[in-house]
Amino acid sequence: MLENPVSADRIWIELEISRADPVANHAKFGSAHLLQPFPRKDRFVSLVSRHVAPGRSNLAAHTIYLLRSIGLRAFQIPLFPDLSGPEIKQLNHAAEQVDIPVIDVPRVIRLTREVGVADGVEICYATNPFEVLLNAANWNRDVSLPDRRGLWGRRRVKYFVFDQKRTWFAPSKFCAYTIMRVPSDSRRGLGATMEVPLYVEIDYENKIFDGNLAWRNLLSLGFRKIRVAEGPPEYQADFAAWLNRHADLFYADIETSELLFLP
Repeated sequence: MLENPVSADRIWIELEISRADPVANHAKFGSAHLLQPFPRKDRFVSLVSRHVAPGRSNLAAHTIYLLRSIGLRAFQIPLFPDLSGPEIKQLNHAAEQVDIPVIDVPRVIRLTREVGVADGVEICYATNPFEVLLNAANWNRDVSLPDRRGLWGRRRVKYFVFDQKRTWFAPSKFCAYTIMRVPSDSRRGLGATMEVPLYVEIDYENKIFDGNLAWRNLLSLGFRKIRVAEGPPEYQADFAAWLNRHADLFYADIETSELLFLP
């Protein structure tokens, strides 16, 4: 536990190195919060390594939304994002004493603080790949609806998140932020993911979002960046087809656009 004696902020950090059930601690903290709510400033943070199977890691990330829906400030952040699953396993099972990387505590503190408040909601950075890709899915869903597509207008975008499994893309700035808490009387209810109407309203009126900080944050979560024109031919073909379907929404092209994707 980290505690700031001046502000009384507390951050509860738990490590998931290679557990088969990474949701267990989420459930314990959630149950404790239901029985006796933590102070409003408290934050629960699960640091999950890449040695945890992707499906289990995603389940834990989804459980973060459940914790937020009951009022607990919860986050899931990659533990040592630069280390692969096999490298984590090697450290975990080392027969001799080895040098363990130091947890970047300032980064944990930064990612768990809101970047701003707008329209009655707190805006935070997305803190794991699951949240980023879920935002990408929400963007593509939203612009398939005529009323929401019209809200987006046409924007100049250079950086796009690339979901390789679904072969779709989304603006990286949209994908890099999430909603921490939404009051019950808000039009969104207990939502947690970014949506076009809220994003557009904040982007025009509050200027909370920062495109450069957005894509840099995605790199810190394990995403890689590549220019479309220098990427594999299949990436170029997928992006060209997708961009053609959304030509009315972007000033963008293959030569200048860059993709952020999970290796």
